[in-house]
Amino acid sequence: VARAGALLTGLLVLMLSVLSSVVTARDKQLAAQDSQLGIVLGQQLGILESYFERARTIDALLAANPVFTDFYRAPGTNDAKIRAGGPLIDRVNEALAYLEELYPGRIGEACFIDSSGAEIARVVDGVRAAPADLSQDEDANPFFAPTLAFGEGRVYQAKMYKSPDTHNEVISNSTVITAGGHTGIVHYEIALDTFRMTDSGNGVAASIVDADTGHTILDSRTQGIAGATTDQSWATMIQRGLAAEVTTVQDRRVAYRRLPVTDGNANNWYVAVSAPQFGLGWTRGLGVKSLALLAAALLTIIVSGASWVGHLRSVRRLASYDPLTGLPNRTLFTQRLQAALRPGRGAAVLLIDLERFKEVNDALGYRYGDQLLQQVARRLTAELPATTVARLGGDDFAVLLPGRHGDDVRTAEAAADQILAVLHRTFTVEGTGMDLEASIGVAWSAEPGLSAEALLRHADAAMNRAKEHHTGRETYDPTDEQHSPHRLQLLGDLRRAIESEDQILVHYQPKVDLETGRAAGVEALVRWEHPEQGCLMPDTFIPLAENTTLIRGLTARVLDIAVRQAKCWLDQGRPVPVAVNLSTRCLLDATLPDHVFDLLTSVGLPTSLLELEITESTAMADPDRARSILHALHEGGIRLSIDDFGTGHSSMAYLQQLPVDELKIDRSFVAQMIDSEGSAVLVRTAITLGHNLGLLVVAEGVETADMVAALRDLGCDIAQGYHYSRPVSAPDVERWLANCPGYDPARRAA
Repeated sequence: VARAGALLTGLLVLMLSVLSSVVTARDKQLAAQDSQLGIVLGQQLGILESYFERARTIDALLAANPVFTDFYRAPGTNDAKIRAGGPLIDRVNEALAYLEELYPGRIGEACFIDSSGAEIARVVDGVRAAPADLSQDEDANPFFAPTLAFGEGRVYQAKMYKSPDTHNEVISNSTVITAGGHTGIVHYEIALDTFRMTDSGNGVAASIVDADTGHTILDSRTQGIAGATTDQSWATMIQRGLAAEVTTVQDRRVAYRRLPVTDGNANNWYVAVSAPQFGLGWTRGLGVKSLALLAAALLTIIVSGASWVGHLRSVRRLASYDPLTGLPNRTLFTQRLQAALRPGRGAAVLLIDLERFKEVNDALGYRYGDQLLQQVARRLTAELPATTVARLGGDDFAVLLPGRHGDDVRTAEAAADQILAVLHRTFTVEGTGMDLEASIGVAWSAEPGLSAEALLRHADAAMNRAKEHHTGRETYDPTDEQHSPHRLQLLGDLRRAIESEDQILVHYQPKVDLETGRAAGVEALVRWEHPEQGCLMPDTFIPLAENTTLIRGLTARVLDIAVRQAKCWLDQGRPVPVAVNLSTRCLLDATLPDHVFDLLTSVGLPTSLLELEITESTAMADPDRARSILHALHEGGIRLSIDDFGTGHSSMAYLQQLPVDELKIDRSFVAQMIDSEGSAVLVRTAITLGHNLGLLVVAEGVETADMVAALRDLGCDIAQGYHYSRPVSAPDVERWLANCPGYDPARRAA
């Protein structure tokens, strides 16, 4: 009895231990799955919310286009103006068609409707409707009355319906416009299928469900619009009235959440993601007799052990590999690099940064950006199959080239050039062609005992130099690092230079009005006449100053020199506007407006002859504070310009809130517009956007007559670059002005 009791007790303890282990393991996997579903759900919600916000912004910008109010204010009846045709109605159609060109494949129909219900203009898939085809009963549409009731300045998003024009299931956005005693609606449709979430192929499915009906609208596992199909499981969950939950439905684990309710959005949607549930059937088949119990216990231990090993492998892989591209991540890359740096051996590191990758996410969405990163990863691994290629995060990649000999530096540089050639070939994502630029930093473990972290830092310094100089590829030089002894000494010299009277110089680069050929002003560019190293260009010392408070003193010095020079020209009868660049530290300094106005008053220079330039990234460092300071400057009469437009991170909605007068298109786009269709499209888009916002548009880096002709054809206002003049001293500017028609204040004001 004692032996039997001991045996049974032992088996019971064993079985309970096995069951506890199995249940614990399954719970961990369920928790991990729930966490993964929650992450995917958050991403899908973010994408949809971004879609809605972008749609509202697009409608608000479209409604701000003056062509609609111009139509109403023009004399005559609507019918007469429509039948007459001409530039008035053409501009309305062009504004609607441009919206479709900006977002092809998503926006299929856009129209302008009078409050009477009669269409004034309609564009479907880029085709303008003839006057005879315009509808006269748009007031019967479900979006019409709610939009008018919503009022001007607000965007109404209608529930899903089938478009009679494109025959697609759509949602629409509408905004009221009033002018000249008339009221109208600007309206456009977004194809619902463009909201479809990508099927990951790993069993995870994503759906959009109507919270009011329980109908599945879109599902990543099916094609087309699901329509009025009802899944009873959705209906059951929705009836419970929960805004969010993670639950099990049949054999799938489901996480769902209701989209936040926004004012003017008639759609009430749930977003749900699901995957096959982990661990089904693991605890079944256990017998009641002792031998069956023991066999089941041992089998369960084996299964549990195998499952745990697989789980550990999965966890290790997640900890060491990038889930998007499947490449090693920073942790694994650093480990392999450290192993390659063992005594007697060396290694080279290539650090790759994709230029303007954020523009893809901003313009097309994160789905396009993710697919583009996956294509980049495939090209890199295919081009360098015998090496370690890793994604370090964002749009940064790294390549490890183990080696033995000093000539491996040249091998690494050749590999970098090879990568640049591969990345410069056009990528195609869902039928959209994309051209990428990249900057590569090359570093070699020339020093014995060099750590992996130090070698990566060297490669990063070289990559930053390649980005600054737009050279594509640079090899590490000790002077690249910001905290090297040479840089620290240069920082001290700069502090003394600012306090001196003769080391900080200002050169000026002219700007030319493309329509009249007249001088449109000059940009002040700082130079440092170092007592030992000679004339230093800004990229040598400006990055140093921006990392310290020295940038404020340097900016104040440049501003003082430029303002006094502008006053000198004014006294000579040459009223030449001078532009000065502001850094982030200066823009966020609350005392900046008082300092600028005190300087102008003391020198006696009119505010109209000073312009301040900021970059998009500078304004986005602290948007609210920057906007307040810019408003104070602008209200005092200072003209403001957005420099390097297209390379920053600002949204169109934020730009519209800034009191700026001018956009400067970055030289990187202008330099390639003749040879690259993609760059030409970006330049044309920037010019159109600037003009729609009522701004002057300046093109930087204009170096040839072909560029001048192309920019003039695109309607660009002002050009600046070596084609006209390099940055030169004030006396040289005066000689240049003597051969150029003078500045025209009336043209600038217009």
